[in-house]
Amino acid sequence: MLQIETISNAYSFYSYDEHSAQLIKPNRNINSTESTEDDFLTLKNTSLIFKDQYTQSHFPEQFKQFDQQCIEALQQYDADIYLIGTGGTTRFPDKEILQSIQHNKLAIDFMDNGAACRTFNILTSEFRKVAVLLFFK
Repeated sequence: MLQIETISNAYSFYSYDEHSAQLIKPNRNINSTESTEDDFLTLKNTSLIFKDQYTQSHFPEQFKQFDQQCIEALQQYDADIYLIGTGGTTRFPDKEILQSIQHNKLAIDFMDNGAACRTFNILTSEFRKVAVLLFFK
Protein backbone atom coordinates (compact mmCIF):
# COMPACT_ATOMS: atom_id res chain seq x y z
CA MET A 1 0.00 0.00 0.00
CA LEU A 2 1.42 3.37 -0.98
CA GLN A 3 -0.53 5.72 1.25
CA ILE A 4 -3.02 5.71 4.08
CA GLU A 5 -5.17 8.65 3.04
CA THR A 6 -6.95 9.17 -0.23
CA ILE A 7 -6.61 12.38 -2.18
CA SER A 8 -10.03 13.93 -2.64
CA ASN A 9 -11.17 14.77 -6.15
CA ALA A 10 -8.30 12.85 -7.75
CA TYR A 11 -7.07 9.35 -8.40
CA SER A 12 -4.23 8.09 -6.25
CA PHE A 13 -2.15 4.95 -6.44
CA TYR A 14 -2.81 2.25 -3.88
CA SER A 15 -0.36 -0.39 -5.11
CA TYR A 16 1.67 -1.48 -8.11
CA ASP A 17 3.81 -4.33 -9.38
CA GLU A 18 5.64 -5.08 -12.61
CA HIS A 19 2.46 -5.86 -14.57
CA SER A 20 -0.26 -3.67 -13.07
CA ALA A 21 -1.18 -0.79 -10.80
CA GLN A 22 -4.18 -0.25 -8.57
CA LEU A 23 -5.78 3.18 -8.24
CA ILE A 24 -8.10 4.50 -5.58
CA LYS A 25 -10.98 6.25 -7.30
CA PRO A 26 -11.59 9.94 -6.51
CA ASN A 27 -13.50 10.76 -3.32
CA ARG A 28 -13.37 7.21 -1.96
CA ASN A 29 -12.53 6.46 1.66
CA ILE A 30 -10.76 3.12 1.61
CA ASN A 31 -10.07 3.31 5.33
CA SER A 32 -13.70 2.84 6.26
CA THR A 33 -15.26 -0.52 6.93
CA GLU A 34 -17.58 0.17 4.02
CA SER A 35 -14.92 0.21 1.28
CA THR A 36 -15.46 -2.25 -1.57
CA GLU A 37 -13.75 -3.46 -4.74
CA ASP A 38 -15.67 -0.68 -6.52
CA ASP A 39 -13.41 1.86 -4.76
CA PHE A 40 -10.45 0.68 -6.85
CA LEU A 41 -9.45 0.61 -10.51
CA THR A 42 -6.84 -1.87 -11.75
CA LEU A 43 -4.59 -0.88 -14.66
CA LYS A 44 -2.93 -3.52 -16.84
CA ASN A 45 -2.52 -1.60 -20.09
CA THR A 46 -0.99 1.74 -21.01
CA SER A 47 -2.96 4.36 -19.08
CA LEU A 48 -2.91 8.10 -18.43
CA ILE A 49 -4.13 9.54 -15.14
CA PHE A 50 -4.66 13.27 -14.56
CA LYS A 51 -6.61 14.46 -11.52
CA ASP A 52 -9.97 12.65 -11.79
CA GLN A 53 -9.44 11.69 -15.44
CA TYR A 54 -8.36 8.28 -16.66
CA THR A 55 -7.87 7.10 -20.24
CA GLN A 56 -6.27 4.27 -22.16
CA SER A 57 -6.71 5.88 -25.57
CA HIS A 58 -4.29 7.98 -27.65
CA PHE A 59 -1.20 6.12 -26.45
CA PRO A 60 0.66 3.06 -27.77
CA GLU A 61 0.75 -0.25 -25.92
CA GLN A 62 4.56 -0.37 -25.66
CA PHE A 63 7.00 2.30 -24.45
CA LYS A 64 9.30 1.72 -27.43
CA GLN A 65 6.54 3.32 -29.54
CA PHE A 66 6.60 6.58 -27.53
CA ASP A 67 6.84 9.31 -30.16
CA GLN A 68 5.95 12.90 -31.06
CA GLN A 69 2.25 12.01 -31.25
CA CYS A 70 2.41 10.88 -27.62
CA ILE A 71 3.87 14.25 -26.62
CA GLU A 72 1.10 16.03 -28.50
CA ALA A 73 -1.54 13.85 -26.81
CA LEU A 74 -0.02 14.60 -23.38
CA GLN A 75 -0.23 18.33 -24.03
CA GLN A 76 -4.02 18.06 -24.25
CA TYR A 77 -3.95 17.81 -20.46
CA ASP A 78 -3.29 20.96 -18.47
CA ALA A 79 -0.50 19.48 -16.36
CA ASP A 80 2.57 21.33 -15.12
CA ILE A 81 4.58 18.10 -15.05
CA TYR A 82 4.23 14.83 -16.91
CA LEU A 83 5.55 11.58 -15.45
CA ILE A 84 6.19 8.72 -17.84
CA GLY A 85 6.33 5.31 -16.21
CA THR A 86 8.41 3.17 -18.53
CA GLY A 87 7.72 -0.22 -16.96
CA GLY A 88 9.90 -2.16 -14.53
CA THR A 89 13.02 -0.16 -15.40
CA THR A 90 13.73 3.42 -16.39
CA ARG A 91 14.02 3.84 -20.15
CA PHE A 92 14.26 6.87 -22.40
CA PRO A 93 12.87 7.60 -25.87
CA ASP A 94 14.96 8.33 -28.95
CA LYS A 95 17.23 11.37 -28.98
CA GLU A 96 14.91 13.23 -31.36
CA ILE A 97 12.01 12.92 -28.92
CA LEU A 98 14.17 14.17 -26.02
CA GLN A 99 15.25 17.14 -28.14
CA SER A 100 11.62 17.92 -28.96
CA ILE A 101 10.73 17.85 -25.27
CA GLN A 102 13.60 20.21 -24.48
CA HIS A 103 12.81 22.50 -27.43
CA ASN A 104 9.17 22.82 -26.31
CA LYS A 105 10.25 23.39 -22.67
CA LEU A 106 8.02 20.60 -21.37
CA ALA A 107 8.44 19.12 -17.90
CA ILE A 108 8.44 15.42 -18.79
CA ASP A 109 10.27 12.97 -16.54
CA PHE A 110 10.92 9.33 -17.42
CA MET A 111 11.13 6.79 -14.59
CA ASP A 112 10.15 3.24 -13.71
CA ASN A 113 6.49 2.66 -12.87
CA GLY A 114 7.05 2.40 -9.12
CA ALA A 115 8.76 5.79 -8.99
CA ALA A 116 6.07 7.29 -11.23
CA CYS A 117 3.27 6.03 -8.95
CA ARG A 118 4.95 7.31 -5.79
CA THR A 119 5.85 10.66 -7.34
CA PHE A 120 2.33 11.10 -8.69
CA ASN A 121 0.85 10.58 -5.22
CA ILE A 122 3.24 13.06 -3.62
CA LEU A 123 2.72 15.78 -6.23
CA THR A 124 -1.04 15.28 -6.26
CA SER A 125 -1.19 15.56 -2.47
CA GLU A 126 0.63 18.90 -2.84
CA PHE A 127 -2.16 19.98 -5.23
CA ARG A 128 0.26 20.13 -8.17
CA LYS A 129 -1.08 19.59 -11.69
CA VAL A 130 0.58 16.30 -12.59
CA ALA A 131 -0.27 13.68 -15.18
CA VAL A 132 1.19 10.18 -15.26
CA LEU A 133 1.40 7.90 -18.27
CA LEU A 134 2.20 4.28 -17.37
CA PHE A 135 3.47 1.66 -19.80
CA PHE A 136 3.40 -1.98 -18.72
CA LYS A 137 5.15 -3.29 -21.85
